[in-house]
Amino acid sequence: MILLIILFLPILTGLFLLPFRSASVVRPMALAASVINLLITLSLVLSPSAAYAVEWISFLGINFSLGFDGISMIMILLTNLLFPFILLAGFNREQRNVHILNFLILFTQSALLGVFLAQNAFLFYVFWELSLIPVYFILLIWGGDGRKTITFKFFIYTLTGSLLLLFGIIYLYQLTPVPHTTDFAAFNKLNIPATTQIWLFWILFIAFAIKMPVFPFHTWQPPTYNMASTQGVMILAGVMTKMGIYGALRFLFPVIPQGVLYWQNTVIVLSLIGVIYASLIAFRKTNLKMLIAFSSMAHISLMVAAMFVLNTYALQGLLIQTISHGVTIAALFYIASLIKEKTGTIELPQLGGLKLQAPKMALLLLIVVLGSIALPLTAGFIGEFLMITGLFQQSIWFAAIGGLTMILGAIYMLYAYQRAMLGVQKSVFNKITDIRALDYLILIPLIVVIIGLGIYPQPIFNLFDQSIHATQNLIKPVAEAVSALAH
Repeated sequence: MILLIILFLPILTGLFLLPFRSASVVRPMALAASVINLLITLSLVLSPSAAYAVEWISFLGINFSLGFDGISMIMILLTNLLFPFILLAGFNREQRNVHILNFLILFTQSALLGVFLAQNAFLFYVFWELSLIPVYFILLIWGGDGRKTITFKFFIYTLTGSLLLLFGIIYLYQLTPVPHTTDFAAFNKLNIPATTQIWLFWILFIAFAIKMPVFPFHTWQPPTYNMASTQGVMILAGVMTKMGIYGALRFLFPVIPQGVLYWQNTVIVLSLIGVIYASLIAFRKTNLKMLIAFSSMAHISLMVAAMFVLNTYALQGLLIQTISHGVTIAALFYIASLIKEKTGTIELPQLGGLKLQAPKMALLLLIVVLGSIALPLTAGFIGEFLMITGLFQQSIWFAAIGGLTMILGAIYMLYAYQRAMLGVQKSVFNKITDIRALDYLILIPLIVVIIGLGIYPQPIFNLFDQSIHATQNLIKPVAEAVSALAH
């Protein structure tokens, strides 16, 4: 029952709020529901034992079954951690149709939670598709310039990925013994011929790679992030990218391990190309949101490379980095939006000297930037250290290229900070104000997570002992495939 509450509380609250038009009613109630969901999730983390299943479409062998392991719990915790701050980002701001916007945000939260809680592929796909609907309208209605064209491109990319995923699920469903089922447990037991796994890998991987996104399936991402509203981009960058990572972990490793093994180095190389490509493009960008978008792509690319080196160090680093990246990128985009509100621009050549008028904003941005470039004593450092250690076990060259994420990231992020915050103040910014109490309420907790996990990450490892077991279970089928080839 507790899983049903976590899943449906946001969307039911959103539906309840639809008749209300007053922002002073809608926003606090939406926030309260999201905070309650976070507290329930924390209670579940402390006593991790819950599941729910009921017959749903019985003639197809499909149940409405919910559950979690260490990996999905990390995704659920990240989702419910970020959404209160996403909702807070709309407070004290002029927004049209506040009741509809908050309903769509809460709808998105429930759909994302459904993806991470689903225990069969059909239910996973239903929630995967449902998450697209509210985000599409958030981008289309509350986005910026060029939103119609950019949102259409986003829709085409994600629809393509969804169709590939649907094909893969139907194909796997047909392979299960009669009576057929879409349960993950049944998929994991399939003995699929190696030749089939080799082509099926790309059907599923591309579906998830588009959502992350990684090179070369990324072209929808930078313009979408740049156009999206503050809340929209926090959802996309902070949480929705993790759907692709989670889907790859859930489908590829246990179901088609020989396909993973066959294409392992290809995916790692593509991902590391993405690291370099995104970092170099980020350095050339003068638009702050576009720079942050390519920075996000570079970090996600490193996470995908770590995922495919198939050792516990890399996978544990990936899980820590999932939380770190989600929190850090949400904070970065929020501050970028603050700069746009206060100055009217996020073009770096037009900025400069903002620290003189907004020293507190400059300080908070500096801390988040240091977390983004994985400075020691930040959560990003723990995640990237473990991931690069894992890459080193696969190849010293993989580790060296992966490590460039930290070097190149430091170059373009600190250069952007210097151009925006330091130097001579432009006269047009003489009257801008520093951050407000609301901004502290959003940024300080996110920064506490960034620094807290960096200073003392052990509680996270202790808290998610399940994730160690779960990652070992992910690697096991691939290790068995290696052993079979050796014999």
